[in-house]
Amino acid sequence: MKNPTLLAFLVAIIGIMILPVAQSVRLLLIILIFAGFIYWKRGYILVALGSRALSAKQPDAEKAWRLYLKAWKAGLPANYTIMLGNLFVQRGDKEIALQIYDSVLEKERGKRQPDGEIIISARIARTMALWVLDRRNEAIDELQTVYDEGRRDKTLLINLGTYLLADDRLDAASALLDECEQLIDQSPGLTDNKGLYLLKTGALVEAHQLYEELLSRDDIRFPEAYVHAAKVMIALGKMRKARTYLQQSLEREFFRTSTVSRDEVEQLLEELEKRPDSKDDVDDDDVDDELVSTLYENDLFDDSLPNTEVDEDDDLEPNIELDAEDYDDNDPEVNIEADEEPSVESALFDDDFDDGDEEHKK
Repeated sequence: MKNPTLLAFLVAIIGIMILPVAQSVRLLLIILIFAGFIYWKRGYILVALGSRALSAKQPDAEKAWRLYLKAWKAGLPANYTIMLGNLFVQRGDKEIALQIYDSVLEKERGKRQPDGEIIISARIARTMALWVLDRRNEAIDELQTVYDEGRRDKTLLINLGTYLLADDRLDAASALLDECEQLIDQSPGLTDNKGLYLLKTGALVEAHQLYEELLSRDDIRFPEAYVHAAKVMIALGKMRKARTYLQQSLEREFFRTSTVSRDEVEQLLEELEKRPDSKDDVDDDDVDDELVSTLYENDLFDDSLPNTEVDEDDDLEPNIELDAEDYDDNDPEVNIEADEEPSVESALFDDDFDDGDEEHKK
């Protein structure tokens, strides 16, 4: 039974209905049991009220977060408590989030039969609070420990890869990306990690191709991918495309767990506008396509030679007959007087000597 508490509540109601007591007593017992059920499930009710306050026409964030905090203290199942911790850390309440994760771990480890999945989930989620608290080494070490224990899931791989790259541990990031190569195409987060690794290692052409393909999808909602793609475009001198990506990143939601912030993106846009080459249009894809077309329209490496083989159409017999034009002697006569005929020495050396004099004059 997925909800034993609800089952126990229904059994109790049925039992009261068949008790040989007065109707007023039955009604009182039902009210008491119903009140007890509400109190037992008050955590769920507080979460529901908090969510309602956030989604109202005039959202009341302060009220919502107060209700969420009360819900945690009232008690929730472990998986819901972890989700609540994730909400707090994304909002920026990292100290409260860390307390929530620690409470889950303490409660679960104290059980006679701890739930290993809950413990792993809480440990992985806890590293987000550590990262936001600028306890980066602790966050990476904890994720690396979970990884070394044999755990493999997308959340772990994405978070560990993201933190390694942000801390410039490129060798460890490379080994991680190699291991999860088969999962990269299935996960935008892992794909972005690979693109950032290519950017940091100078493989700009590969990074460009990767981000062009990744951002052609409609389901990329996290801003980091657009920011990293913009940095690739800047490195390639494609300023207009870089501005487009940065503007698109600002249309996404930034969480406190993001490795980039909205302020950083806005500052990068301002710096880009101040650059003297920020208005260059030479980075158009149309120009690139035209260049490629120009280079490859003709085969520049055509090694074909003229046809020198003798085939059936070639005339093998030499032409030894004289045509009428061969007898026509119409060449003009050239008369050179003896005194005007240049000497051999003059013909050979005069020009060279004059040239030499000209060179000396220069």
